[in-house]
Amino acid sequence: MSITLNEVIKILPKDRQKVIKLKADKMISEYKTLQALRKDLGFTQTDIAFKQGVKQVNISNLEKRHDMHLSTLKKYVEALGCKLEINIRMPNDQMVKIENLPL
Repeated sequence: MSITLNEVIKILPKDRQKVIKLKADKMISEYKTLQALRKDLGFTQTDIAFKQGVKQVNISNLEKRHDMHLSTLKKYVEALGCKLEINIRMPNDQMVKIENLPL
């Protein structure tokens, strides 16, 4: 008899379950964000793949990643016709724009 991932998670300590849920939620929200941005701009994965000179499956995999290089994200964003900007929120809530990163 096999056991499911959900069954394994249920027997873990509550604090570990919480960490797993937070990481899973973060991954899902990031995936939806990139995918939603692309769809909102009217692009398909095939459109973006063509612009980047890669296969559609590469774009699908990129949209599923929970961690990626900034240079990869920059290429993806630029293929959408957008610009990647990086800001840091200071402890006093001031926003500082980071420029001239070697991406």
